[in-house]
Amino acid sequence: MFEEMKFQTGDRYPHFLSIENKGDYIKTYNFSTYCPLKTWLEKKDLFEMHLNEKIVDIKQDEANKRLVSIHVESEPLPNMLEWDDSYLRKANLFAIGRCHYGIVAMLLERDPHAFIAGETGSGKSNILKCLIHQALYKDYEVELIDFKRGVSFTEFKDRVTIHYEYTAVIKVLRDMVIETNNRLDKFRSAEVDNINDYNKAVSGNTENLKRKILFIDELAELLKTRDKEISKILTDSIETLTRLSRAVGIHLIMGIQRPDSTIVSGQIKNNVSFRICGRFVDREPSRIMLGNDMAYHLPNIKGRFMVKDDEFFETQCFYFKIDKSKNKQDTGEYQRLERPQQTTPPKPRAKRVQQARSVEPKTITANNIPQKAKLEPPKSFDTEPTEPKKQSKEFDFDFSEFKK
Repeated sequence: MFEEMKFQTGDRYPHFLSIENKGDYIKTYNFSTYCPLKTWLEKKDLFEMHLNEKIVDIKQDEANKRLVSIHVESEPLPNMLEWDDSYLRKANLFAIGRCHYGIVAMLLERDPHAFIAGETGSGKSNILKCLIHQALYKDYEVELIDFKRGVSFTEFKDRVTIHYEYTAVIKVLRDMVIETNNRLDKFRSAEVDNINDYNKAVSGNTENLKRKILFIDELAELLKTRDKEISKILTDSIETLTRLSRAVGIHLIMGIQRPDSTIVSGQIKNNVSFRICGRFVDREPSRIMLGNDMAYHLPNIKGRFMVKDDEFFETQCFYFKIDKSKNKQDTGEYQRLERPQQTTPPKPRAKRVQQARSVEPKTITANNIPQKAKLEPPKSFDTEPTEPKKQSKEFDFDFSEFKK
């Protein structure tokens, strides 16, 4: 392959070492080489054509720069992956989906805020629902801003406060800014710099601080208001939270269709490093969100996203569906309720039809007063139907002038 591609450094070709299976969906080809990693990445498309396999990534060993691995997809990712509570973790980890290497998760200490971008119908609200479900299990305080009146989050209407008026939204953001400053004052008094150390320092003396997560669905709809004063208040509050609230345990997870610079300020985008980006039909939104066009090359599969952490991972996000979400009154435990089983068998179809036929029909008069209607037999036809006129098949036109 290297000879056909003329891929060499001087007179040296890369030397094949081994093949390793890294999991259910990926395997690696390991090489010893003198070619720099940049040259390997430039030839990625050619490697795919020669190997006839999808290349997930090309990586260089951190300890030995001469070792390069080509990570190849051994099995395609599933098109749909249902959420299960076994993915829950005690740590401040939010499971998002599965990539070729394993479960993709968001660690709040390292990635305090997140953007979820994608076109309409790509599955952004489904990811938000999955994260809200995990936050409630961890007993975090959750607030939701959704100008669609929370129609996509009906599972959590009894557990989460949903805000969709500007007056309420401004109050929520201002309260979070005030809470951030109050917590920073407490940290200074306790001589700590994060919420975990503070809870350890005051353990047993006072109540521990809880993490707070503000979910925003369609950030552009929130910020794109014609009132300049309201827009300035909202932007300033979000900028303050993205700058200062990481250590105090207040987090923002924001869904947006297109992170345009005319809507979202550069300061907000620079302070939100964790990105979850769905497929776009053009390259520019992908470059704005990820810095490259990887989202443009994603397959058109619902729930397929590109996750940007320290690296880029093509991820099939969990499909979240829950029957009910409820806070139990006796234990305070948030749990998923199973669909109740039907105890009485349904009535046979024949009986329902017979019962329906036994009901007397009603008619509506001009005054909208229901009255009984009399059923009359259909009128008989005493007269014989007239026969339709036969169309003449004779033609008066002379065809002799036409040639065969």
